[in-house]
Formats: sequence, structure tokens, C-alpha cells
Amino acid sequence: MNKLVIAACVCIAILVIFTIASVSGSYGVEKKASIKEGVYEYFKKAWLADEPEAGKETFFKKFFELFVQAYEYEIYKESVNKRKFRNFKLLVLFIILCVPFLALFLIMEKANILGDGEVSELYLYSIVLVPVVFAFLVNKYTKISQYHEIWYRHMRNRHYMEWRMMVFVKDYELMKEGLKTSEQAATPESLKIDFINDMSAYWKTETDGISSNAGAKEENIFEDIGKLFGKE
Repeated sequence: MNKLVIAACVCIAILVIFTIASVSGSYGVEKKASIKEGVYEYFKKAWLADEPEAGKETFFKKFFELFVQAYEYEIYKESVNKRKFRNFKLLVLFIILCVPFLALFLIMEKANILGDGEVSELYLYSIVLVPVVFAFLVNKYTKISQYHEIWYRHMRNRHYMEWRMMVFVKDYELMKEGLKTSEQAATPESLKIDFINDMSAYWKTETDGISSNAGAKEENIFEDIGKLFGKE
């Protein structure tokens, strides 16, 4: 019966982990993906509207192809590092949740495990340190790999690119309706040049600030677990 109780407790821990993972991750991703898709498709239609469909490639079309590659790369890196960060954090949380059950099992089965031998109880309970150390090492690996920092950086880049695409679409539609006012009449080419200049300036700023988090404070394992589903 004692073993059944331990098994039930472990199953509960597993169900808690998977419930938290599914509720905190899946639904938000679907909503965010729909927003990205709408902005992206609208932007492509506006950018390519004045470009020749065949023949010699223009500078703007070549830049557009490079921008598309960069945008899709940002989405990919954001998704991969977000998934790795959450998976490792969930693994650490699962191990920590299982430690009390392991200790309870050792207490209840102490007589059967030790038998009539001269093995010290201290040696037996030191087994509990194994998963704790493993969780600590996994946590440290996650910090060293900087999954959270990389995830956040690519998410910020993706957000800026989507915001700039939306601004381009807005200016383009206002220009078509004759509602965009400026000192110099706007043209599709001028809007694209402004877009290219803004993106170039943004990427230069991002490159200059990549090492800004190099001296980030190390946190202990329990602080990391406490912030598992919150902002760091």
C-alpha cells in the first residue's frame, strides 16, 4: 500500500507539471501566431504591390527577401529557446517535487532497504541529495546557455520588426488614399527607404548592446523555480 501511495503522489506531480505547461504555453502561442501571420501577410502584399513580378530583380525586392529570412529566423530562434527554457525549468520543478516523495519512500522502506547490514542511515538519506544536485546542475546549464536571454532578445527583435511592418502598411495605405502629409510627397520608394534605414539603425543598436547582460547576477535554484512562469 505504501508503494501505491508513493506512485500516486508522483503521478500527481507529473499531472501538475503537464497542466501548468499546457495552460501557460499552448494557448498563448496560438494567439500570438495569428497576430504575426496577419501583420506579415499584409506587409508582404503592400511591399510587393509596386514591384515587377518577373524580370530583373530590384534592390527593394532583394532587400525584402533578406528581411523575410531575418524575420523567419527571429521567429524560429524565439520559439526554440522559449521551448528549451520552459522544458528545462519544468524538469527542475519536477525533480524538486519528487524529492519529498523519495524521502518519504526511504523512510517507510528503511528497514527493507538496510536489512541487517551495517549501512549507515546517513548514507541512505544521502541518496536524496542526488536529484537535488542533478536539478542544480540542470538549472546551472540553463543559466549558462542563456536560453531565457536569447528567447527575450529574439522576441524583442521580432516585436520591433512587426511594429515596423505595421507602420509601413499604415503609411502605405495613407499614401494611397492621399492622406499622408509631409514636406515631401511620399512614394512607395521613399517609404521603403525609410523602412530600410530604420531597420539598419535598429540592428546596429542591437549589435552594440548584445553584451549588456554579460554580467547578469546569478540566482540560486529556488529563486529560479519561484520565477519559472513569471518575468525575470
